[in-house]
Amino acid sequence: MSALAEPEFQVDVFSPEVLKNPDPVYKILRDEYPAYYHKEYDTYFFSRFEDVWELLRIGDNALLATESNLPTPEYLRKQRNNGAPPFASINPLAPGPRLPSPWYEEMRLAHTAPLRPKSVAALKDFVRELARERLAILLPRRKFNLTMDYAGIVGVTVICSLFGLPPSRAEDLMNKINEITRYSPEKKSIDLATFFTELTQDIVPAILSRRSAGADGSNGLIDGLINYRMEPDQRALSDQEIADQLVCAMVGGIESMPKVTAQGVMELWRRPEQLAAVRADLNTHVPVAVQEMLRYCAPAQYTFRTAHRDITVAGQHVKAGQRVACMLYSASRDEREFADPDSFIWDRPIRRVLSFGLGQHHCIGKHLAQLEVTTLVHELLLQVDSFEFDLDDAVQNAGVMQRGWVNLPIVVGA
Repeated sequence: MSALAEPEFQVDVFSPEVLKNPDPVYKILRDEYPAYYHKEYDTYFFSRFEDVWELLRIGDNALLATESNLPTPEYLRKQRNNGAPPFASINPLAPGPRLPSPWYEEMRLAHTAPLRPKSVAALKDFVRELARERLAILLPRRKFNLTMDYAGIVGVTVICSLFGLPPSRAEDLMNKINEITRYSPEKKSIDLATFFTELTQDIVPAILSRRSAGADGSNGLIDGLINYRMEPDQRALSDQEIADQLVCAMVGGIESMPKVTAQGVMELWRRPEQLAAVRADLNTHVPVAVQEMLRYCAPAQYTFRTAHRDITVAGQHVKAGQRVACMLYSASRDEREFADPDSFIWDRPIRRVLSFGLGQHHCIGKHLAQLEVTTLVHELLLQVDSFEFDLDDAVQNAGVMQRGWVNLPIVVGA
């Protein structure tokens, strides 16, 4: 692949103009500058599906999220590496996404048992009952926010259950996460320091509760980390270290899944013939449609990595210390991977998806997210014969890292 280190075409993908309507710019990058170098950020932006697929599969600690997988533009401007940065701290243990191998994999192994396919499958009835309970409350209102009032509350209630938190905490926790992940025009991103500080305040009490209960393994999300011992000195993890490993598990089920669910239903509504086709056999067709929803509606825009040694990725030489940005949203609309990618096609053949990332940092909650979206869509279409969306009241969070409808009012028929 050809890639220009100093292209004539200049663009700041974090600018308000691009944020407002990124698709035309992303297409230019895919077609002409697939490894676009931005000097101010010392970052290569990879926009094609195949390149992002290749990049995310690179292991052996060559590319890591040492500087965070979501650095702010301000950080990128101010922090320029002269060679590979040091690996993230092991004592005290850094937040999970920043860790190198083998620590990253060991932390995931210690706490992801409830998020594996068999464990997630056992949650199906629980998620379905939550969806039905919410619809029983919401449908008499006739108009409600599909993103937060329905999908959001169900998702956060499931997370509360996994963390051992009372269901009464669900709404407050959802509002907190939505507030701290809200797009900031000043930073053009989220405040990651606040992000971790605020959320660990909710996670630490759950850890203390499990310590008091003996951490006997009945809560797979937390007990494994309590009982884990660091080599070589068999050091136990502190409450703060454990909480830092669990932030992604908490946020993943609350922030992204509701946006996919709500927009996915809206895309079907915009195409009555597709909605009718899905309705014709909900059991068979909803899981198929969900795959397209995940491609088309997934809100994640980017994930970043820092090179820890000189490396060539997708034909582009990247020096140790430089960053690479995997443009997930752009890759999911790459014509080289998907025919007519800007169209929503409910039964589109999909060979590969990037919505959950790939490789070392693939989303630990992907099985749960797919179960939740499938169940939520199925139950809504099962119970509601007719509906429309009030787009005049809709609100989209058009941030750099996440795009999606935070308020998507649905109006159901009598």
